[in-house]
Amino acid sequence: MRSGTARHGAAWAASLALCLAGAAAQGPDDWPTYAHDARRSAVSPGPLNAPGLAQRWVYTSRMPVLAAWPGPEKRDYSNSPTVDNEDRLDFDSAYHVAVVGDSVFFGSSGEDALRCLDAGTGETRWVCPTDGPVRFAPHVVDGKAYFGSDDGYIYCVRATDASLVWRYRAAPSDYQVPSNGKLISLWPSRTGVVVQDGIVYCGAGIFPGEGVYVCALDAGTGSDSGPGLFRQRFTDLSLQGHVLVSPEHLYFPGGRASPWVFDRKTGQREGQVGGGGGTYALLTSDWSIIYGPGKTSAVLEEFASDGRDRLASFPGAKHTVVTPERSYACTQDKVFALDRAQYIQLSAELTKLSAQLKQAEQGSAAQQQLSAQIAKLEEDRKACFVWSVSAEYPEALILAGDYLIAGGGNSVAAFRAADGTQVWSAQVDGLAKGLAAARGRLFVSTTSRRIYCFE
Repeated sequence: MRSGTARHGAAWAASLALCLAGAAAQGPDDWPTYAHDARRSAVSPGPLNAPGLAQRWVYTSRMPVLAAWPGPEKRDYSNSPTVDNEDRLDFDSAYHVAVVGDSVFFGSSGEDALRCLDAGTGETRWVCPTDGPVRFAPHVVDGKAYFGSDDGYIYCVRATDASLVWRYRAAPSDYQVPSNGKLISLWPSRTGVVVQDGIVYCGAGIFPGEGVYVCALDAGTGSDSGPGLFRQRFTDLSLQGHVLVSPEHLYFPGGRASPWVFDRKTGQREGQVGGGGGTYALLTSDWSIIYGPGKTSAVLEEFASDGRDRLASFPGAKHTVVTPERSYACTQDKVFALDRAQYIQLSAELTKLSAQLKQAEQGSAAQQQLSAQIAKLEEDRKACFVWSVSAEYPEALILAGDYLIAGGGNSVAAFRAADGTQVWSAQVDGLAKGLAAARGRLFVSTTSRRIYCFE
């Protein structure tokens, strides 16, 4: 056990001495948090001239990325030694960024800090230290940056100079434990934060027996008391992965378990989404949830807004972007586009007929008829592919204007969303796990501690 008060105060003073010029006003073409918004849609409304992109700068952190978890074994030997395991806890293997105005913000697990760069030059503007790793990008709203740390606190600092507005201890105490060669809170922040309608939503804690907290805080003061504000404790779940917000619910990925659903007004638990686990998740514009991957295979599953009815599954998909008309996805060896509405309708019919087939008598005429209907539906579902191109960019996917941007191993590429034509690519060092597009610039974060800016 230790107190971080003295260290924290000195660190704040040193940080303020480094502060430079402030960020520009927030605009519609910004990328203010991980995957752009509270739905984690990964869609930028601003245009991007993908064919004309050229590298402007590259920032290399002095400290490596120190992910919270080492990743899965290469094989699940207890079940099948021939099946690859999927990494269901891959949320901090690169320094994901938020971009607002002329500033780039990212949390550092190596430096135990939030850092701000000049978007035009890549030079450091300020560093905001904490007493633990910062594993998630902040949410930058109204000139303030909100973020959590493994020290058990949620922070609100001014985006211009990192001056502290407030900090909130989501953990019940300052008790700390060893982790990856550091001391962190027994209740680390492993959910990121989302600011919506003046309220900060976040979580703290990963060990059910020690208590896990779901919080809603006043964005101006950090208080958890008032209408729509709360701090709820649970002892039978773990929260790991970026929190998502809909008009009525909060969704928290459950790490290796499937996401949990909470009432947005009270923080009371409403249930758990079906299917497997994973920390990758997004909400569609009609509030269904897509998440994954599964335990032993890359598969994303889509469930209705109540989290109970499975609408569709996307075998092999590692990342997806959803618009009202189309779903885009990347797998280990291709990027593709689907007619979303038709695919979901056919998937629902397949689910219904498959359940009937299980109940049909073996060898009966009913069984044969159902099998034929299922085969026909599967063929119809294949026709939902609008386009598909062979491309090894499975690490990340965003939509920026008319282009899909996909991250791969040591490379990043752009494809026309209309037809899948590749129009641009560039080499990077490491796996391109993090992508953001803002104000005509593309930012790429890799596993080799680097952040690239293309313009």
